Parts: sequence; C-alpha cells; structure tokens
Amino acid sequence: MGKVGTANVDLIAKGRWTELDPMLQRRVGVIDELLEVAVQGRKAWIQAVASRQTLKHHRDALEAAEAANELGRRMVSVGNWSKLQQAQTQLALSSAQMNVRRAQHAATQAEAALIKTLRLTGVHSTVALPERLPDVPSTAMTQAMFDDRAEAIASQLPRAESMRNKAHVRLAQQAYQASHALALSTREEVLKVREFITEETVLHYNGMLKSVWDLLGEVSNQSQAAVSAIDAQRDFWIAETDLQWVLQGGAPDSFVSLGGGGGETAAAAGH
Repeated sequence: MGKVGTANVDLIAKGRWTELDPMLQRRVGVIDELLEVAVQGRKAWIQAVASRQTLKHHRDALEAAEAANELGRRMVSVGNWSKLQQAQTQLALSSAQMNVRRAQHAATQAEAALIKTLRLTGVHSTVALPERLPDVPSTAMTQAMFDDRAEAIASQLPRAESMRNKAHVRLAQQAYQASHALALSTREEVLKVREFITEETVLHYNGMLKSVWDLLGEVSNQSQAAVSAIDAQRDFWIAETDLQWVLQGGAPDSFVSLGGGGGETAAAAGH
C-alpha cells in the first residue's frame, strides 16, 4: 500500500478511480489486484443496498394487498361481495407475499455476499448499509472525458493489453451510456408519471370518484414502478464501476445486462 500512496488508496475506496494517475500502471505492480478487489467490493455493496431498498417497496405492496384482502373479506361477510371477487384479492395477497419472500432472500444473500467479499464471514453477521443507492447523476461522462482517459491508460499498457483494453472501453462505454439513459428515463418519466397517477387517484378517491380498489391497486403499481427504478439505478452504478475499472486497464469478464438481476450479470472477476 505504501507504493500506492494514501491519497490513491482513498480514491480507490471512494470509487473515484478515474482520478488516479495512469502512470500508476507502470509504477505500482499491485494496482491491478487492488482495483479488482475494490471492484468486487463496490459491486457487492451496490447489490446489497439495492436489494434492501427493493425489499422495502415489496413490503409496502404487501401492506396494500393485506388491506385489500381484509376489506374484501368484510364485504363478503355482509353480502356485498361474491367469493369470486374475494378470490382475486386473495391471489393478489399471495403474490405479494411471495414477492416479499423472494426479496427477503435476495437481500439476505446480497448482504452475505458483501460480508464474504469484505472477508468478514464469521466476524460479522450483518453490516451497516444506507437506506438507498446514490442518485444517478443528471449528466453522463462526456465523450471527451472518455477519450482522454482511454488514451491516457492505453499509453501505459503493453501493446497487446492496450488493444484488448480498447475493446473493453467500447463495451463499458456502451453499457454506461445505455444504463444512464435508462435510469434517467425510469426516474424522470416512468416514476414521476406513476407518482402523478397515484396522487390523482388519491384525490379522486377522496372525492368519491374512485373506489378503494382503484386506490389499493394504484399503491401496488406505484411500488412496482419504484422497484423498476431501483433496478435501473443499480444497473447504472454497476456499469459505472465497470467503466471506471476499464479506464484503469481492468478487464471485466462481462458487463451489466440491463434489467437483469444485477449481481450475476455484472460479475466482473479478474483478467
């Protein structure tokens, strides 16, 4: 670590790898291994935070499904509803319960993976995590920034590695740009429109223009939209991690598959 320098170690720990001096590739032989460990840790952290954030929204959807099912049960008991109608709310409740179980399992597994990556297995059973992922930046890295950094790192690599790195830079840039556009679209268009619909549904419900079923259904829709936004947010930060690594000469085995599970498709081990 002495050769890397305290300031550079701090940049690596914060995920600000594009700020590292490209000359480190020549001066410090362990920089590749250090960055690879940092990549694995950062991706595990992103997945763990996203999984916990997703679990919260599935629990919100479950609460809405429970309320709908209880209301349906009461309406059947007083003869205002048929058992067929109640069956639909029971199915919705079962689906919400299964989603929570899946999300809980995913969150547990993601946290365990993070603990393993940090080599804390047997030392800690849980780690402190923020409630949500960082916001996706409104503007992406510019083409000039891509080109300048790619040229800087290419000049420090052996010719064969430099050729491979150019291919990786192209793929990482595509994944980064696509994931950034998708995350912003999901946040600025889909999620905001869904929030507007939810607000309007509440107003119409208060004005007795919408039924309680409309309201409960929209709460569930809002929760699902939030989960989709979290997935897009997670994919961006994984793609951003890969890009920063590639611009330091790294060679991920694969790049994020947008809309996928995150952890599996974004696995990036070694050279």
